[in-house]
Amino acid sequence: MTIFGIGGCMALMLVGFGLRDSIYEIADLQYEELQTYDVSAYLQENVTEEDRENLEAFMEKDPDIERFMDEYRLSDDGAIISEKTAKLLNAEAGDTIELKDEDGGSHELTIAHICENYMGHYIYMTPSYYKKVTGKDLECNCILFQMDDSMTNKEMEDAGEQIVARDEVLSVTYMHDIQKQLDDMLGSLNLVIIVLIVSAGMLAFVVLYNLNTINITERQRELATLKVLGFYDREVAGYVYRENILLTLIGALVGVGLGKVLHLFVIQTVEVDAAMFGRIINLPSYIYSLAFTIAFSMIVNGVMFFKLKKIDMVESLKSIE
Repeated sequence: MTIFGIGGCMALMLVGFGLRDSIYEIADLQYEELQTYDVSAYLQENVTEEDRENLEAFMEKDPDIERFMDEYRLSDDGAIISEKTAKLLNAEAGDTIELKDEDGGSHELTIAHICENYMGHYIYMTPSYYKKVTGKDLECNCILFQMDDSMTNKEMEDAGEQIVARDEVLSVTYMHDIQKQLDDMLGSLNLVIIVLIVSAGMLAFVVLYNLNTINITERQRELATLKVLGFYDREVAGYVYRENILLTLIGALVGVGLGKVLHLFVIQTVEVDAAMFGRIINLPSYIYSLAFTIAFSMIVNGVMFFKLKKIDMVESLKSIE
């Protein structure tokens, strides 16, 4: 009972910290490691090729823009789709999927590769493969560009204002704004984590307290005998504590396995179609969960010391008959 009680405590805390790791990290992964551009400029619908060239010439001369691009260089043999998209479609590399356009038309394309992605759904293909699939020439409607690394967000927005002021540009979107909105939205999860940790602490305290009370009550004659033989209160307490500490460590190991399974179940249950959460629990989360579990166990051991101290040697050794 102690092992499963401690295991449940450890598992709950691991889920709480693991949720923070899995959900909070998608903002950093998506906008710092995968989508490394700073600003996206969306073009007007009626922009001409000459307008596009003029805009690109302006960007090349702009000292604030480090580099920019308006398409990906990919293979002409197939498209690359994001990981969550492939999961929802139950598709793998080499499969053929159906792509529907805004006019109601349907096109088949081959999946060349599946790429890592956490927010939204993306399909990447070369202009030639796009034309092969849809029968239409590619018309880019967005330019992605990266600012100088030394620029602040305010300076970046000032530079973006010069871009959006041009007639060819409809609007600009800053990645730091999107990341901030995502962080603010995920900030509400802190309450969930606190609730899980408090619940785990209450579980550990109630389970350990009740089991230790039962343990001391059933072994009262044994513990009283130790006192008669000359054991001091601290030595009698250490006799019981060693068992509790060993069971706590075993229960924590059980909780690690149970927590990983429960964490994976919760993540897959709460995950929405528009996003993919992480699956990894970081090492500090294991350390924090273990530290809190041991701390709750030590608190109970401290409370039990006073119960052990009150054991009456004479009354305890009286025959029940």
